[in-house]
Amino acid sequence: MPDLSEFRAAPRHPEGWEPSVTWNGKSGSITARLESDPDEGVWKELISDWGLDPNTTEIVEGSIQIRAWDAFVNGQPTRMKYYRATIQQRVNTADHADIEALCRLVENKKPVKKSRVSGNCSYLVLLSDWQLGKSEGGGTEATVKRITHAIDLAAERLVTLIGNGYKIRDIYLIGLGDLVESCTGHYDMQTFGTDLTDREQDKLARRLVIYAIDAFVEFGLPIVAMGIPGNHGENRKNGKAFTDWLDNRDFSTFETVGEIIETNPKRYKNVKVPTEAINSDDLTMTLNLSGVQVAFAHGHQFRRGQNSQAKMESWWNGQAMGRTDVADAQILVCGHLHHFVLSESTGRTAIQVPAMDGGSNWYTATAGSNNPAGMVTLLVGNHSARGWSDLVIV
Repeated sequence: MPDLSEFRAAPRHPEGWEPSVTWNGKSGSITARLESDPDEGVWKELISDWGLDPNTTEIVEGSIQIRAWDAFVNGQPTRMKYYRATIQQRVNTADHADIEALCRLVENKKPVKKSRVSGNCSYLVLLSDWQLGKSEGGGTEATVKRITHAIDLAAERLVTLIGNGYKIRDIYLIGLGDLVESCTGHYDMQTFGTDLTDREQDKLARRLVIYAIDAFVEFGLPIVAMGIPGNHGENRKNGKAFTDWLDNRDFSTFETVGEIIETNPKRYKNVKVPTEAINSDDLTMTLNLSGVQVAFAHGHQFRRGQNSQAKMESWWNGQAMGRTDVADAQILVCGHLHHFVLSESTGRTAIQVPAMDGGSNWYTATAGSNNPAGMVTLLVGNHSARGWSDLVIV
C-alpha cells in the first residue's frame, strides 16, 4: 500500500487556539503553535509574519498563556503546544535609560595615572555630537560607554605621546556641539525615539564633561575646557530657535561645569572654562593653541556645497572675505555631519570629526551606509609645518 501520509489533512487545532492575530492599532493578541518555548526573537518573528512591525510592537510581560494538545501526526501521537500572548504598541523604541546608573558609571571610572610635563605643543581632544538621549545604536547606555572608553584612550594616548618625546604644554577639551539629543523640535520622530528627558540629558552631559576633565587633571598641565553651540542644543519653538544663539544647552553645559569646578579650586586650579572665548557671532570660537589659530564651529551654519568638504570650505571662504573672527585661523574644526573629513585643498586645514552617537537608521535607509563613531585627538602647534600632527581617532 502506498504511503499516503503526506496527503492526509493537517491535524486540527484546539478550538479557540487557532494560529491568529488580533490588532486594533494599539493592542491585541497573537496565537501560534510552536515546537518549543519561544524567546524574544521568536516573538519578533511571529509579529513580523503577521504583518506588524516588531520595532513598534511588543509582547506584554507576563501575558503569555500555554496550552498543550495531543494529536496524531503521521500516525504517531504528538504533543502539540500552543502559545498566546497579549501584544501592544511600544511606548518607546528603546527602554528608558537608567539615568542614575549611567551617572554612577561615569563617576566610578578611575583616572589614568600620569606625570607632569610642559613644552611646545597643545593636545586637542574633540567632544562632538554625543546626542545623549538618542535611542538608536544601543541607546544612551551604549553611547556613554563609547564616550568614557574614548576619553580613557585619549588620556592613555597622551601618556604615549609624552613617552615618545613630545613636549605638551597644555590640553584643550573642546565641545563641538550636539552633546544632547533634545526631545522635540528637530524632527517628527524625535520625541518617540529618545530614552532620556531633557533634564536627564543635561545632567549626564555635565557628568561626562567633568569625567573628561578628571581624566586629564592629574597630568598637572593647564586645561582649557569649552564648547560651542550646536543645533540640537538650541531653544526651539515650532522647530526654530527663537531666543539667542547662546541660549543653548551645549554652551550652558560648559558654563555650568565651570561653576561646578570653581567650588573645588584645589583640584581644578589648572582648569579654565573660558565662556568669554565665544566669538562675536555667538556660534564660533577661535583659540590660539601653541601659536596656531584654530577656529571651531558646529557646522549647521554651513549651507553651500555639494559635499562636506565643499560646505566647510565655501563657508570659510565667505568668513575670510567678511573678515570675521575665524578669518585668520589656520585650522577649522567642525562636527554636525557625523563623519570624518580632512582637507588641505585651500592651503589651510579643515577637519570634520565623527560623532559618538549610535548612528541613524534614517541616514542608513536613505544613503545605504553608516559611519563609525570616534573621538578625534591631535597635537596642535608650531612644532609642525602644518600646525598640527599625530591625528588619531580613538
